[in-house]
Amino acid sequence: MIRYLVYFIALYLALPFNAITDIVAIIVFFIVTEEDERFALVFSFIAGLLIDLYYPVRLGINTLIYLTVTQSLIYLKKYLIRNPLTTFATFIVFYLIKTALANVIISSPINLALIFCTVLTFFPMMLLLSKLTFGIWMRKQ
Repeated sequence: MIRYLVYFIALYLALPFNAITDIVAIIVFFIVTEEDERFALVFSFIAGLLIDLYYPVRLGINTLIYLTVTQSLIYLKKYLIRNPLTTFATFIVFYLIKTALANVIISSPINLALIFCTVLTFFPMMLLLSKLTFGIWMRKQ
């Protein structure tokens, strides 16, 4: 139960920094890969809604994008092998699809610096979230 509270606190603290690096996408990806599918869908809905409320472009767009990408990742999760390389490649595909959908729907320009910063902060955030929630640096299955 404490893990869920840690996720929501991390989401709340990451919202102001979402313009510099997309930490919310990393948190959602971590939850999809490590937690229950129902909680991942609820969390992605809440994350998308909070992003829509914090950065109001069009209400509901980020919620729809996060739910769609999360559901597709949940469907594909059972076919993936869990190692750092495939996790990193899956996150890059997850994040680029999320960014492409946001740019097509909202028609905003692609920010390459945001993509680069998000990819650089992926592994430190995954390790930190794993250490905070499970007490270990990397979970093996």
